[in-house]
Amino acid sequence: MKTASRLPFRWGVVGAGTIARQFVDDLGHLPDARVVAVHSRTRNSAQALAADRGAVSIHDEFEAMLHDESVDAVYIATPNSLHAPQALKALAAGKPVLVEKPLAMTSAQAREIFAASGRAGVFAMEALWSRFLPAVGEVRKLLAEGAIGKVQRVAAELAFHKPEVSGNRFYDPALGGGAARDLGVYPLSLAFLLFGRPTTVAGKWRAAGTGVDRRTAFDLEFDGGVKASLACGFDRDGDNAFTIFGSKGAIRIAPPFLKAQRIITYRGLAGDLPLVGARARASGTMAKVLARLPVPGRRVELFPFPGSGLQFQAAAVAEAVSGGMIQSEVMPLQDSIAVLETIESVLSQPPEG
Repeated sequence: MKTASRLPFRWGVVGAGTIARQFVDDLGHLPDARVVAVHSRTRNSAQALAADRGAVSIHDEFEAMLHDESVDAVYIATPNSLHAPQALKALAAGKPVLVEKPLAMTSAQAREIFAASGRAGVFAMEALWSRFLPAVGEVRKLLAEGAIGKVQRVAAELAFHKPEVSGNRFYDPALGGGAARDLGVYPLSLAFLLFGRPTTVAGKWRAAGTGVDRRTAFDLEFDGGVKASLACGFDRDGDNAFTIFGSKGAIRIAPPFLKAQRIITYRGLAGDLPLVGARARASGTMAKVLARLPVPGRRVELFPFPGSGLQFQAAAVAEAVSGGMIQSEVMPLQDSIAVLETIESVLSQPPEG
């Protein structure tokens, strides 16, 4: 594989929506990264994204960006349905690629990306940026040290109210809508990072009027008997925390956990609290109970960062590509495939009601 050893690391951005703008803004927090090319469906939106970014090429065609030798890697931030086709084109052209979540619409497409990356010897990764946040790194460290004893249970929810109105992409099957692929990937991927692949998968879901899932719940079990209740939805604004219960305490990634900047460690009583399912509205009560623990049993750690936090994954990609790697050790494609397989397993069942 051709490595990108030059500095700064030069990005081509595909798409000009909200997440693309956040990514471009967060690159400003990396002294050795910059945007050199943008492609969008409309030239005006590409120009707006590139404005005030210095010398940035505007490509009207995606293929033109893939042949732009000034681009070291491509970041794909288009609708979900385009992720896999565009990632495969980038890999075929020899361009390292960072693909916004979900990596693909199906696990079969994700496996195609994995195979194409291996054949071409070109880096590919899903942009599950939460895995790279400093707070999540601290949680991994605490678990490895046995800070809360033997892990027993996990409860997490990620839900934001999205009205089902005409033209809303979150409910559009053609654009890859649905809560599980848009939100569920976050708690699932984080659980897989911390505890490996699940040994059993169950769950249920509720359908929106368009047929996609409005709310999905996952009941998983991992090696060692760790049980997880994870949920996502567009039907309400949820608790949006990620809590790990152990035999000697608990770790709570404060909401919204996908942008983790604060973790709270509880020792003693918290380990004996009854599990509050991520699907239960009582999860807010759980937070209040945990917060009232005596100060000696409660420790709050802050991990602030500028911007949205997308810079950490961008830095990891640059390091991997410059080092000649084709996979991320923190976010391997096999995990992206496993998450999609889990979603498919639950959504293959008839919806509730």
